[in-house]
Amino acid sequence: MCHPDNDSFCKAIETRDYNPFEEKNKRKDWLKEQLKSEYEIIQPNMPNKNMASYKARKIRFEKIFPYLNGEDLIVIGQSLWAMFLIKYLWENIFPKKIKQLHLISSVFDESDMSEEEKYAWDFTYNPEIIPHIQPQVEQIFLYHSTDDDIVPYSHTEKIKAYLPKAKLITLTDKGHLFGVSEFPELLENIVK
Repeated sequence: MCHPDNDSFCKAIETRDYNPFEEKNKRKDWLKEQLKSEYEIIQPNMPNKNMASYKARKIRFEKIFPYLNGEDLIVIGQSLWAMFLIKYLWENIFPKKIKQLHLISSVFDESDMSEEEKYAWDFTYNPEIIPHIQPQVEQIFLYHSTDDDIVPYSHTEKIKAYLPKAKLITLTDKGHLFGVSEFPELLENIVK
């Protein structure tokens, strides 16, 4: 989760367990392994992921454009990243045609979050802009688990209302999907 300042970030670190001997399987690594023979994969690291800024992510995101080829571009964003992509695609013309856009556990807004949970800052947008991303994308997939304890499932339902042609994949026992080491539903939609 992102934090508005260093004090908030340090407080969160104090409350989380940490075991340096525990190796976590990452979904990104699993997906990369599954697709490596047929896809060129770029996984950009964003600046200061724990104190996120839309402006900083936009600068870094645009630095990958020269490395993109024009073939079957697939873009994946989760949580605040998904919110970033919605806002970015509304504000900007992406330099390549996007074949698939996968939005996972996307944040819609902060209206149903407590003050401690609010972290969307400059990522927020007017929901009326959501349909305007469709011309830049051939297919849109939305994924969300009903037991997500960070971003309520209702957020993806609200996004879906603005994107009637998007395919909604509802999961039931995957939480926020950060800790999921394998994501066969995502893989299936990418390769079909």
